[in-house]
Amino acid sequence: MEQPLVSRFFLGANAPGGFSSLYGGFTDPDAETLYILKGGPGCGKSTMMKKIAAAAENAGLDVELIHCSGDPDSLDGVKIPARGVAYVDGTSPHVVEPSFAGAQGIYVNLGAFYDREALLPVREDIARLTRAYKAQYDRAFRLLAGAAALNETLAVPPEARESALRRVRSVLRRELRGAPQGDGAPARRFLSAWSCQGHVTLWDTVPALCQRVWVLDNDLGLGTLALEEAAQICRAQGLRAVACMDPMEPDKIEHLLVPEAGFALVTQTADHLCPLEPYRHLRLDAPAGKDLRTAAKRTRKLRAPLLEEALSALREAKALHDELEALYIPNTDFSGVDKLTRRHIRALLEGD
Repeated sequence: MEQPLVSRFFLGANAPGGFSSLYGGFTDPDAETLYILKGGPGCGKSTMMKKIAAAAENAGLDVELIHCSGDPDSLDGVKIPARGVAYVDGTSPHVVEPSFAGAQGIYVNLGAFYDREALLPVREDIARLTRAYKAQYDRAFRLLAGAAALNETLAVPPEARESALRRVRSVLRRELRGAPQGDGAPARRFLSAWSCQGHVTLWDTVPALCQRVWVLDNDLGLGTLALEEAAQICRAQGLRAVACMDPMEPDKIEHLLVPEAGFALVTQTADHLCPLEPYRHLRLDAPAGKDLRTAAKRTRKLRAPLLEEALSALREAKALHDELEALYIPNTDFSGVDKLTRRHIRALLEGD
């Protein structure tokens, strides 16, 4: 049996403007079925999805895993493309509702497995911890906003900008030579996140999907500029590129994966270097001059304490959420959750 393909992304980001969600574009409502898991902390949503994903992978099916941006060890979604089926945690802060209730989107209420009578005596503790961990997220968002505000717009010379665009056009001409014209819609994901584990990038997804990795320097924002151009070129050819958005600026592309053509364009900065072996390394910042690179370095030093404080707040939020889950876990019927999970796995695998 051929080894199944496993890709990993985030659909949410802890961003300067608050939580940024891409969950609405996870599935095609006209072609895929989405199971929306509802229920509060500790009811087994992530565990259920992990078991479904493992069963699909063991059966040789490709799987897309969606990690939680607050806690990357937890799953917030899983898709099995060959079955046209996906599961997602549809609770706050990434509330998901079906496009066509019952036909395309189906609710799965894991909260039904709570022992409500047993939870009533700890109601005040639940309320206190819920407010406390959400307050830490609000603090993290404010700190990320402060760091983003320090990311001054540098006056990059027009010739450096044109050089970056010229180089990426050259890459695209080379990579797309002979690539088929398609009609695939672009997808949007996050490959990185600010989380309780620090700044996390799911780098293993890149070589899993793409054979050639082009690394673009981006301390001056030239990599971002180049990726916008590359995305437009891929869109014009109808290729299903995966635009991985920047969690600090969710409207901008941080990495671009083009699995249909076998290549990826990923950016790196001095703070977040790409650990992958590059097919080619484009030093886009070099033409801008030493003074601008020095200014970018100064900005990074100013941002660093704010980013560390933001990460501290996210770690505290995770600790408080763990305390909250500890109140629910002893009062949840996990045998019922397991039985429901097995039923979903059987239905998934019987599609063979």
